[in-house]
Amino acid sequence: MSALLAAAALLAQTTTPEAAAADARQAARDKAAEIAVVQVQHVGLARRPRGRCLVVAKVYRAEPGVTLKVGRTLRLSVPCAAPGASGSDTDHGVDQAALKRSSYGRAFLDARLKLIAYDLFDLN
Repeated sequence: MSALLAAAALLAQTTTPEAAAADARQAARDKAAEIAVVQVQHVGLARRPRGRCLVVAKVYRAEPGVTLKVGRTLRLSVPCAAPGASGSDTDHGVDQAALKRSSYGRAFLDARLKLIAYDLFDLN
């Protein structure tokens, strides 16, 4: 019986990379002081396969925050990666091609408006 419990405990500790990435994103969302849906104006891609992409966007809708006003321009440094870049999802962030094509995103920001997490967002 104790072997079965030990195996169950080991299985509970083993998570897939996708589950770990989802947990990391949820933790970031939970820490956010400001959450905004942004309309992407410009995307500057990283020069390397993994890095940070510059996203210039206007606040389309501020969710719980009182600091962000609709229409405010934000410059966001978004972790991003080219297709096939090595590393885990939490390391390389948003797919560069999808980021370049996106019209909207959801930005999770701390109290100083520093980006914690960024998700692609479909307005429809």
